[in-house]
Amino acid sequence: MLVAQGIYLLRGADGAPGVDNLARTGNVTFIVGPRGVVVVQTGVTYRHGVDILAAVARTTDRPIRLAIITHPQQSYVFGAAAFQERGIPVWMHRQAAALVAERCDLCLRSLRELLGNEATAGTRIIRPDRLLERDEVLDLIGRRLHLIASEWSSAPGALAVYDDASATLITGDSVLIGRVPDLREADMQGWQDLLDRLKATQCKLLVPGHGPIGQCASIDTFAAYLSALDARIALLLKSGLALSDLAGRIDLPEFAQWDEYAAVHSRNAQRLYLMRERQAFDSKP
Repeated sequence: MLVAQGIYLLRGADGAPGVDNLARTGNVTFIVGPRGVVVVQTGVTYRHGVDILAAVARTTDRPIRLAIITHPQQSYVFGAAAFQERGIPVWMHRQAAALVAERCDLCLRSLRELLGNEATAGTRIIRPDRLLERDEVLDLIGRRLHLIASEWSSAPGALAVYDDASATLITGDSVLIGRVPDLREADMQGWQDLLDRLKATQCKLLVPGHGPIGQCASIDTFAAYLSALDARIALLLKSGLALSDLAGRIDLPEFAQWDEYAAVHSRNAQRLYLMRERQAFDSKP
């Protein structure tokens, strides 16, 4: 799918990862410049990575010069071996790579249990070729790209990619459109700070990690979910509501049509309740 001149999207499936969609729920974007291609996200399995490489080859004969993984999320990381096998370097944020190295053995076992050994053949955890910690301007493919680095968003170590030529912002899981995010590893303040930085790009188009293409205003819509949930949890904590009574009090109808609301929203509420309760306890003299 053509997003803008030289920007292409391989759209991920809606819903939860499963056998029917081969767990290919994450969006993959590739940027074609005069001197080559940068791919953002490498896919959920080795076979997915191979299919991404083939899709790029069907679109352009220019070489893939780099793959960027924006978040430590299985939808994005496990296809990287297919890229490195072909001599294509893979970049990640240092903290994201550390989390993958620490925890993703378990993720990979779960993925194999979900999809089976055949669908996950060749899938493995890779060591990135470069680890980023700060913003960087990249002119590798003859097209100016801004790499925006953050210590936190939905998980430790986030990257976003902004393309000057088309004013397109590729956000990974830092911004989703029409999909409830998973707050399992989130730092709410770090995430909000990053959202403010992403808004400052004044992008025309926004490509999220999951869901359809949006615009810069989509950042406000996404942030509204985080703010509404945080405000609801703060009110319930102030009222003295116990965690055991939380389930019936955290509905946010304005977001109920978002993908994964039924599966993820209640877990988000519980995690945020515990997070804010612990912060309140720690702040007491």
